[in-house]
Amino acid sequence: MLGVGGGFLIVPMLTLVLHLPIHIAIASSLVSIVATSCIAASVYAKNKLTNIKLGLLLETATTPGAIIGAFAAALFTSSVLIILFGVMLLYLAYTMVSQQLIPTKDNIDIDNAAQAADQLASCYYDQNLGKVFTYKVNHIPLGLGASFFAGILSSLLGIGGGIVKVPVMNLVMRVPMKAAIGTSSFMVAITTTVGAIVYYFRGYIYPNIVAPLIIGVCLGAILGTGLAQRATGAVLRRVFGLLLFATSILMFLKAANIL
Repeated sequence: MLGVGGGFLIVPMLTLVLHLPIHIAIASSLVSIVATSCIAASVYAKNKLTNIKLGLLLETATTPGAIIGAFAAALFTSSVLIILFGVMLLYLAYTMVSQQLIPTKDNIDIDNAAQAADQLASCYYDQNLGKVFTYKVNHIPLGLGASFFAGILSSLLGIGGGIVKVPVMNLVMRVPMKAAIGTSSFMVAITTTVGAIVYYFRGYIYPNIVAPLIIGVCLGAILGTGLAQRATGAVLRRVFGLLLFATSILMFLKAANIL
């Protein structure tokens, strides 16, 4: 629904509830995100919400970052990774709660002539508002830099990288929120595949853990993509932000061996 992959929920669930080692939790999360992102991306692409040209351009920076992050994960202890994940959850909680960071309404609209002059420009139909939005993409170098950072975080923490990509595309590159979500889902499918391959060859992926995850996330992806096209999600993001804040506190407590 939010184009962020879902790893920010999967990793804490596997580590806090099932008490799996953090590296196995991250690897399992990446594999499950591949499945959910492929489903979400196919739905968003069918409904013209995915800017494929923009996604492929940003992936030229995200993919190298994902490879670096996957190899770098072996250099960190479990406690360090848990703390890093807790910090990332705090950041995501802030993005969910703050209206200033991720606007609740798509209000970018340019004429068709401007779209034709920009190869990355695109348009989509908003089912909730009942109108067509045409937009162009701004600040591409900043987007590429943020995408590289998102790729590192994706493989390092098993989160998919959408928590960085969506806000950057929306606020910095001026891509409407729903188009940013659709494009992020497309990118996350590629990014997590790269990271999952590295974790597989390092022996962190177990089929008996991954299989149940894939079943659950696929069902959630089908439901989430439908909701994303019809809801503004302002209240949902705030409630969800509070949940993520609480989860981040639990991660910090686990790193301190209190849990």
